[in-house]
Amino acid sequence: MGLMPTLAANAANGITLSPNSGSSPNNFTTISWTAQQYVVFPTATTITISVDQGATLSASSTSLASGSVSVSGDFTSTVTLTVTATTTAGAATYPVVLNTSSTAPTNYSIAIRSSSPVDVGAALFYAYGGNLVTVTADVGSTLSFAIRTAADTANTNTCALGTLSTAASSTCSYRLRIGTNASGGFNTTIAANHDLATGSATMTQVVDDTAVPAPAGTEAYGIEAYGASSGGRSGNLFTQPVVMDSPAGFTFNTNTSPVPTSTQSFFHYTTGSFDPGSAPNLTNTTLVRHFANISNGTAAGSYNQTVTYIVTGNF
Repeated sequence: MGLMPTLAANAANGITLSPNSGSSPNNFTTISWTAQQYVVFPTATTITISVDQGATLSASSTSLASGSVSVSGDFTSTVTLTVTATTTAGAATYPVVLNTSSTAPTNYSIAIRSSSPVDVGAALFYAYGGNLVTVTADVGSTLSFAIRTAADTANTNTCALGTLSTAASSTCSYRLRIGTNASGGFNTTIAANHDLATGSATMTQVVDDTAVPAPAGTEAYGIEAYGASSGGRSGNLFTQPVVMDSPAGFTFNTNTSPVPTSTQSFFHYTTGSFDPGSAPNLTNTTLVRHFANISNGTAAGSYNQTVTYIVTGNF
């Protein structure tokens, strides 16, 4: 009894598509592969290229290694190449166009089968991001602001200079506690409704950038600002100080300054998100100190002023 020969299909070696991805209804790609055990494709060898997922293929007659092929089945899911002259190369390439009717992300399997040698293989074409995963996340925006006591232990909206005397300067202080996760940080502006005044008398504003508050006995009113020395984001750390702004006429980062009135003036800012830390915190908050001196000629009365700060997040 004779033995029947065993026929085996050899998997194609290193089948590749170049490019192997695209986002167009007509994606050009070149299929390359190497037969496992043979270095020739005899005349009349058929090479079948097929695609799944409802796409079609198109091709034209061209060289196949050192031989050439004819094409049948254009614009169908299966294209057949018939070798018209024996090739002598083990590696083969063939250009095709993958025609897709859908723009949905899809991975198309392109399979190859040759008759001589018997050879099979497949590779994927990733269309419209079929092999991509887009990871998204949202972080809610935050912006906080509180005027705090000088010790940062409680909220406050008052700064009492008390009963003024010609013998010494009077001061009061508070802190600005600001936090935000805005990528561009925040801006702060300052303006008072009017000078420190009674209904009929006005306190003299200090000269900007006076090295120290005016000496006792000299009428003067102003502020000193000590910006937060850290709290701004630098990489993954919150070590950057706020920037005390220096608009014309009010250099808040230099010695003493008058309190701007009527028009909001830039006070200080950061260029990245800012963390004021847990209270009390005397480094990530900004200290503002108001001071007043009077002379023997300062008019009697109850002086007042309302200072408004506006904080804007740069999201």
